[in-house]
Amino acid sequence: MSRVLPLVGRTAAAAATLVVVGWLVGLLLPPEPVAEDAMGPVSTTGLLFVSAVLLVAPLWYPIARSHLRGWPLLGVVFLAVFGLTTVLTQVESAIFLDVTPTELWVGVLRLTITAAAASCLAVAVYPQRPAQQLGPPEGANPPSTASWVRRWIGVALAYTVLYIVAGLLILPIIRSWYETQSLTGTNPAIVFPLQIARGALFVAFLIPLVRSMRVTRRQAAAAMAVMIPLVHGVALLVVPNPFMPDYVRYAHMLEIGWSNFVLGLLIGFLFWNPPASGPRLP
Repeated sequence: MSRVLPLVGRTAAAAATLVVVGWLVGLLLPPEPVAEDAMGPVSTTGLLFVSAVLLVAPLWYPIARSHLRGWPLLGVVFLAVFGLTTVLTQVESAIFLDVTPTELWVGVLRLTITAAAASCLAVAVYPQRPAQQLGPPEGANPPSTASWVRRWIGVALAYTVLYIVAGLLILPIIRSWYETQSLTGTNPAIVFPLQIARGALFVAFLIPLVRSMRVTRRQAAAAMAVMIPLVHGVALLVVPNPFMPDYVRYAHMLEIGWSNFVLGLLIGFLFWNPPASGPRLP
């Protein structure tokens, strides 16, 4: 309990600060008005705070167990958060949502600022374990080039399968909304290559952070399984937005939640960095 309470306090302080940053950003880049049917029963401020907590809290463990310090640590954390919250989400928005170029670029800018603020706050408030408690240094046992390629391709293909299965499971719930977005007839020739590329990008954005952690393989897998679905989707979908009514947001939270959880397990397990004393990975 003596360790949990300070951690909760640090998370709450970082989340509250992130809400203020978001409010300031909103003054400079006003968001689109939220439709009446997209408003939930909880106050917007409360939902913004919950969203900020879900964005910051999953960063605690990777930061605490990383051997990096200072700017290098901030760099790998920002790369992960920026990739999950900005690049991978806005690619989907550009292809599948009815958004104008102006709305898209405003969204990119807002999310980039949010990612930078969340990364800085998380690195600033979360303490790191002393180097002697993290175990042997990393970097002595990188996989062979062929193994890297196999794993990267495997994760990209696995993500595509997860994406399609998760989407089909919620399709009966949100089919009517899909029809308003002209998504029911989306050409598979676009969907498959796009999702394979996004699966590869997940690895690209996360691998520096995963490889910096001095943990066991199970711990790396668990950390990514928690971090990816929360940072990539759930945290962003908690707050009502002008593009999705409530029932669509909820369905997408479930969709992203379980599929990205599995994806995180795969990335953490396959790209975990073994200690220097271990055998070279095949």
